Amino acid sequence: MASQAWRQKNGAKVRLAARRAKLIRQALRESVNISAVQEDWASAHPNAESMTTEQARQWARTNVRVNSEPLMAALRTLYLESYALGDDIAMNSIAKAKIDKAPTKQQLQRAVGINWSNWKAGNKPAALLVSKPRGLSTLLDNRGVTIQGINRTTLDRIGTRLATALAQGLPPSEVDLSDFFDDSERALAIAQTEMSRAVASASRALYEESGVELVEWIVADPCDLCQENADVSPIRIDDTFPSGDTEPPAHPNCVCDIAPYVVDTRDIGEDALSFILGDED
Repeated sequence: MASQAWRQKNGAKVRLAARRAKLIRQALRESVNISAVQEDWASAHPNAESMTTEQARQWARTNVRVNSEPLMAALRTLYLESYALGDDIAMNSIAKAKIDKAPTKQQLQRAVGINWSNWKAGNKPAALLVSKPRGLSTLLDNRGVTIQGINRTTLDRIGTRLATALAQGLPPSEVDLSDFFDDSERALAIAQTEMSRAVASASRALYEESGVELVEWIVADPCDLCQENADVSPIRIDDTFPSGDTEPPAHPNCVCDIAPYVVDTRDIGEDALSFILGDED
């Protein structure tokens, strides 16, 4: 069960995702020229001829041009702020846990006093661009792969809408896609998923740097997949959870966290640690 501290941190994540969903929504609007799609569709299919959904999707994949630059910029902003949030969440978790291998005393004292109700990234994103942590670099480098998946979904949704219009007997020239990209729920889902990815990546990186050896999967209202991850916790930080992930998200809209699992391993010895981890019968 999620603790009060986790709920406070999760509230900061939810607010950040909601703010940045507006950027994602605008980027989705700018990614496709709807007028051009409607004109091309009407030109290619002047009559309301029969067409399967898969045929319409294939037409969209082949003929609709997607501009990925707006999403590239939106994800850059989202990743920078989310990575900063994840770094603060991890620092706070380490401070609360009082792990001896944690960062400096000054950092810990500052981390304990974070007010999650009005958390702001401040100057951290700019500092992260200078230091460019490995996890952040990976996120930024992989934006193209992430956007390819988003674009595939966009094109399939366009094809589905076009096929549905044909099935309803609507002439191709009258198919209206004007509201298609004004989808706040989809934008929020993308923002939440990618925010969770960046937060968890930053948290895990700091845990590793701070000598954390065990982590647990923290859930609030879990699906079966995430509950299974929570049930096997704690695991070694370099192991994977049953979902195949080292940290959230395990699925779209996943808002789980990983947290350091506090075991003072300095004096108990490797045999005892192996027993705790279940490595021995």
